[in-house]
Amino acid sequence: MTFAFLIMLVICIFKFGKNILIRDKKTLLTCLLLGLLCHGLFNIFYINSIKLNGMAIAAVLMYSAPVFTALGAKIFFHEKFTGFKILALIINILGCILTATGGNIFNASIKISGVLFGIGSGFCYGMVAVIGRMAGEKTNSLLISLYSYFAAMIFLFVFTQPEIFFESRVLGIGFLYGLIPTCLAYLFYYAGIKKVSDTSKVPVIASIEPVTAVILGYILYHESVSAGNLAGMILVLISVFMAMK
Repeated sequence: MTFAFLIMLVICIFKFGKNILIRDKKTLLTCLLLGLLCHGLFNIFYINSIKLNGMAIAAVLMYSAPVFTALGAKIFFHEKFTGFKILALIINILGCILTATGGNIFNASIKISGVLFGIGSGFCYGMVAVIGRMAGEKTNSLLISLYSYFAAMIFLFVFTQPEIFFESRVLGIGFLYGLIPTCLAYLFYYAGIKKVSDTSKVPVIASIEPVTAVILGYILYHESVSAGNLAGMILVLISVFMAMK
């Protein structure tokens, strides 16, 4: 979050100059909430979920996000639950489970606290689309990112060991992590929220992420891909196409 904030700060100063300040209190509070909940708490919940139950189960629980987005969209934006939308959500969740685990989800003993952290991470991730839309279509995606990263940076600093920050390996990986899967990823995500009229569709479309992770794992790290993984990837792609209808 620190690197993401610094990168975005340079970009925003270069692009907007003095207009970098958000003067609308409602928009500012929305951006800060986005940072605290969807970046700050999300990271804490997800990391603890991985520590307690492993990556596969944590990923599956995190991809409960579309359900929370659909509920949030119904509560705040009065979007309707249709049979087609519910079917797309079910296919999407099943696809994510198979993609992440290959069908072998219960190989290890599952800790309840890890499950709660995982569901918490799914809730936080699901609220990105909801709170991002609350910021308003007129608010620039760059400024939304800047302020949300700042809030998350301050929040997460409380839980961080300061001496680790200055390790060379952390600095190098931290910069890349801040640039690619944080700055660039969320810029596309916030821009996408503005383009997609139905909020609940956003995390379904974004769920192409585990498919990409499996493909990159196979290409870069020679990880095995099972029939279950392939079946899950197909289901995710089907749900994405359904969400785009």
